[in-house]
Amino acid sequence: MDEVQTIEAAVLSFYRGGSEQQKETHKWLQQVQNSPQAWSFCWELMQLNKSSEIQFFGAITLNSKLRSDWAEVPKEAHHELKQKLLETIVLFGNGPKIVLNRLCISLGLFIVHMLRHPTVIEEVTNMFLHEQLGSLSKVTQIEILMAVLEGIPEEVKNIRTQIPRTVVCEELNRNAEFVMQTVVTYLNEKLSRSAVEPHDMNGLINAAKCTGTWVAHGNVHLNDREGMIQTLLKAIHYCYWKEPKDDGCLMPEENELAETALKSLANIISSYATQNAKYSFTVINYMKLFLDVLVPILDAEYKENNDNENLALMIYALFISTLECFSSAIFAGIVTDSEEVSKVYTRTVDMLIKCTDKPGTYPVDESCSTYAMEFWYMLQEEVLSMDSGEHKKRCLEAIKPVYAHVVKVLVRKSQLPTESSLHKWNDDDLEAFRCYRQDIGDTLLSCHDVLNDLMLDVLSEALDESIMYLSYDPQSTESWTLLEATIHAFCSIAQKIEYTEHQQIVKLLKVLNEIPYEKYSDKLFGMALETVGAYSEWIGDNPKYLPSAITLLVKGLNSTKASQATLGLKDLTSECQKEVIPYALPLLDACRTALQEGHLKNAEMIRLMYTVGNILSVISYENIILYLDAMVSPCFEELQVHVQNNDRTEPTKARVVLRLEMISKLFSSLNIRKPTEGDMDKGLVVGVGPHKLPFPAGGTPAPGAPVQPILLILEKTMGLLKSLCTLWIHDETVIDTLCKALQQALTNLMDDIKPLLTEMCCLVLSILNTNCVVSAADIAGNFILMFYKDQDCRQLMVQLFTAIMDYNFNQMELNVGKLSRIADLIETFYAFNTRISKKIPICYSEVQIDCMKLVDYATKCMMLPETGPMKKSVAFITMFVKESTNHPVMMNVILAQGENIVRSTFLCIGGTALRTQVEIFADIFLALNFRYPAEFIQWMKLLEVPNFPTAYVSATDKEQFMRKIIKERVNKRLVQDHVRKFAALCRNIVEYENK
Repeated sequence: MDEVQTIEAAVLSFYRGGSEQQKETHKWLQQVQNSPQAWSFCWELMQLNKSSEIQFFGAITLNSKLRSDWAEVPKEAHHELKQKLLETIVLFGNGPKIVLNRLCISLGLFIVHMLRHPTVIEEVTNMFLHEQLGSLSKVTQIEILMAVLEGIPEEVKNIRTQIPRTVVCEELNRNAEFVMQTVVTYLNEKLSRSAVEPHDMNGLINAAKCTGTWVAHGNVHLNDREGMIQTLLKAIHYCYWKEPKDDGCLMPEENELAETALKSLANIISSYATQNAKYSFTVINYMKLFLDVLVPILDAEYKENNDNENLALMIYALFISTLECFSSAIFAGIVTDSEEVSKVYTRTVDMLIKCTDKPGTYPVDESCSTYAMEFWYMLQEEVLSMDSGEHKKRCLEAIKPVYAHVVKVLVRKSQLPTESSLHKWNDDDLEAFRCYRQDIGDTLLSCHDVLNDLMLDVLSEALDESIMYLSYDPQSTESWTLLEATIHAFCSIAQKIEYTEHQQIVKLLKVLNEIPYEKYSDKLFGMALETVGAYSEWIGDNPKYLPSAITLLVKGLNSTKASQATLGLKDLTSECQKEVIPYALPLLDACRTALQEGHLKNAEMIRLMYTVGNILSVISYENIILYLDAMVSPCFEELQVHVQNNDRTEPTKARVVLRLEMISKLFSSLNIRKPTEGDMDKGLVVGVGPHKLPFPAGGTPAPGAPVQPILLILEKTMGLLKSLCTLWIHDETVIDTLCKALQQALTNLMDDIKPLLTEMCCLVLSILNTNCVVSAADIAGNFILMFYKDQDCRQLMVQLFTAIMDYNFNQMELNVGKLSRIADLIETFYAFNTRISKKIPICYSEVQIDCMKLVDYATKCMMLPETGPMKKSVAFITMFVKESTNHPVMMNVILAQGENIVRSTFLCIGGTALRTQVEIFADIFLALNFRYPAEFIQWMKLLEVPNFPTAYVSATDKEQFMRKIIKERVNKRLVQDHVRKFAALCRNIVEYENK
């Protein structure tokens, strides 16, 4: 008795105590639940004189024991357990509901365990149907029965039972029709009356749920489900139309029954999705039933802010689900001789057009229109995937008018909220609408696939309409939304528009330059700027429209939409680099002005430097020098001031990072030797004006050729960068940003960096010896890969290589036993060594480093829980093994470490690594087996050790696995399959062949 009181006190403490106390109490209560004594005390807790918290804990304890510990119940106690369960259900038959629901689940669990008895479901069902549970009313008994039956198939998925799963499934299939007949009979009986009593609603809801959970069982053909489908539709029809509602809103119970019936209908349809062709006629029949019963409800709810929006959503979801499962059957109606199939298709399309065009603005006035987007993709995919021929042509012609109409609907629906309506919107609404607009953009791409050039005609008409709407009330400041939505539609399909000089695009660009943006919301201007950027590639093919595009984007630099302007300029100068030459200097002046005025945000300034680099790359060399001095010098001058002041405050750090990111972005795009499209094949020269560069694009400069501008910048500023590095050496953010800037310079300069190689390497070395950030290791790796074989640079590269190895070894030694703390560093380190192993493995022989330690740490790192270090370590070991046979130093390491590698690999497969990632270890087995076949056989004998890698896998299984792995030296897929199955055995997980 004292034990029960202790448990009760703990339960109350858990529900009413603080978070720390709850944590400890929860842990203790779990231990109590798992104890064999729980079978006894759970009943004592479920007494009417206890609090609801204690009663509920007793009920979930019984649940837990039935689900996981059935083996603790002796066979002779089964009948007594059943009786106790039924008595307790009677006790709580009238509530609390939370306890009764758990008891219903428990009875379902008991039935699953007893399925060896072929009549157990019928016996329990008849007991409830014939009112054999004492004082409970017939209504309550039916409600409980339906809840119990509904849960049985679900519990089978989670229960540990002594009955083989195949037997359980056979019994469920054998009992399915009895259960279904019972449920449908009950539903029909209740729904056939003129009015359903309120107290019957819970029973009807549970019965409707039951049809959805049992439908996957019984091996019944879809055409035999018509009676059940009609019954569920009858339930929905009854709930919606049974009587006029004063406020138009369904009562909660009616709404729940209707929605439950819709979910079950969707379950029924999806259960037969894999048998598409077999049930074409049947699905058309069912779709007609859905249209007849459900579309009138949708028509009644076709308004803004309707009170049954969720019901409408679920109806649309049922239609979409049916189309997903049986699209070919329904889409056969596009062009067919069957009037019935044609009508179903036509009615479906009409219904989903109305769904797309639901009155109101998503998501504040309506929530349905987003559901139809998927249909428009499905329909065009169905038609476009047809084999070319007359049938496809007819189908395409048939759906074009539909898609033309849908485009206009989508433009209208994508209108932004006006300022006066924003009070109705919260942040979640705005984010939902942003995603909705993205979905509309994607759907417009599908529409273009159907309409092709006709799409531009439709949008051009929409553009005319939106301009006309704007002119109706010139004084209105809120009539811009339709024009903005039309421009957004043009922007969405830009990627589909080919180089032809389409007059519709010409008209669009003209309109964009003529709109008086100052009269309207800046969102209209922002969309115009984004659209110009989106058409950069088209403008590159039609350069006479470049001036108007530049004019608009430059205007945008001085507006609140500078972000879109900088993005547009970045795209335009990338796609039209040669074409922008005549406008380069005024454009550079505009960029310089914008940068100097200080109104741009950090991201905009950084992005604008990419544009500056693009333009500088194609102007004359004298102008490059002039503009570099004017536009880049301020960055370095500010950095110089911070260094001289020895200023390391947070505001200064932010400015330093900004300036370095601006320089980095300039370095990524400024390259006077950068080949343009086609130049690599043609050997054309790069540059303009009197100082064209006298060497082929991408080639080695001729003697006396102009120095790359980036090199000039670095030569002048290397001292400053060193000072900056010294000042901020312990700040990872600053050092990482600096290294990324140098990496961008290296990427563009390549061999041209040689004059500064020693200084840059010394700078990187100072970083590696103090703060080996990821980007420092990356740039050092690139230096080594590029210049290691150059004898003039060899000594410097050896120093870099040694510094990287020493720093990382030191960090791993400091963190032995807690390597996860430096997971990012480890990931970078072994990614670097994988590149070295693959490209210049001779390093490991020529440089004095401890390769034994390198591989030993890799075996430890591949056992880390973090995915990055694990994968990079495995990749390194694999590559090191593959290359080792050509290099004695590496080979000796593998011969010495081979057994350790195999042991660590087995431990990872056995449980250290996530089961979803074990296949990666097949790479190590393949590499070892291919390069060291004799030794690999010996190393694999580790499996002969008892209980290794786990106690779950038998000696026979290990022997079979060993033979399979040793046999395969090439077939990666097969070895991965063997490893996956062996991992399942090691973890005591049954892996079914059909999964």
